[in-house]
Amino acid sequence: MNPLKAYTLAFLVTGFVFPQQSQAAELLTLSAQIKEVVKWFTGNFDNANQVASNPSVPAITMTNCQVQLDGSSGTDESQNVYLEQHSAGFNRVRFYSFGLGSGAIDLDIRSFINSSSLSGLCDRPVSERIISQNNLAAAVCSLDLTYEPSRYVGNNAPTGCPSSTGGKVISSVSIQANSINSLDQIFSSSGQLLVNTPIEFRRIATVPESSPLAGLAIAGAGLVFLYRQKQARVPMMKSVNSKLS
Repeated sequence: MNPLKAYTLAFLVTGFVFPQQSQAAELLTLSAQIKEVVKWFTGNFDNANQVASNPSVPAITMTNCQVQLDGSSGTDESQNVYLEQHSAGFNRVRFYSFGLGSGAIDLDIRSFINSSSLSGLCDRPVSERIISQNNLAAAVCSLDLTYEPSRYVGNNAPTGCPSSTGGKVISSVSIQANSINSLDQIFSSSGQLLVNTPIEFRRIATVPESSPLAGLAIAGAGLVFLYRQKQARVPMMKSVNSKLS
């Protein structure tokens, strides 16, 4: 896979469908806005719709879940999210921290020093979703999320964040009640624009797990149906026998 395609995913993610309409965010405190954004940000996603309309875009699945930092006092109002992406060409994990900024949500994104032990973290019990602070890379990519009517928006222009090629990535994002649109612009070390393509994820609807009680209910309904069918056939057989005799 072209490394430049992977770089487009290095900082922000896009295109979520969220389960609830946004509250009037202008009436929400900044802490409440953080909770709302994090709720929208977590879950299972893919970009199947985008790939269907544009096959040149790599197919990606993504799972995000809230996590805790070990040794955290829990006194601040920041919320942390573990992000895990998979595609045919790469796997990517990141640590997202949503915190209180100066009149805006401060979003910090960091990579891990050793990510091999974190694969499938969101499938583990909530009590086991703990990130070691010693496993977080020192470099931080940051931007502010602010509220506009019906959406949260943010960008880190003109500074952006350093890329692995020696250039930079400038990211912009618009988070609405039913979607998030993001654009990562990748520049070379000489300032040439190399990549200018958004990635669009959509929330994957989850199917509730069946329980033993649900299975018993279905089985019971089936037995009742068979019993009634059998009872209905008895008078019919009697009627047929009387006509034949």
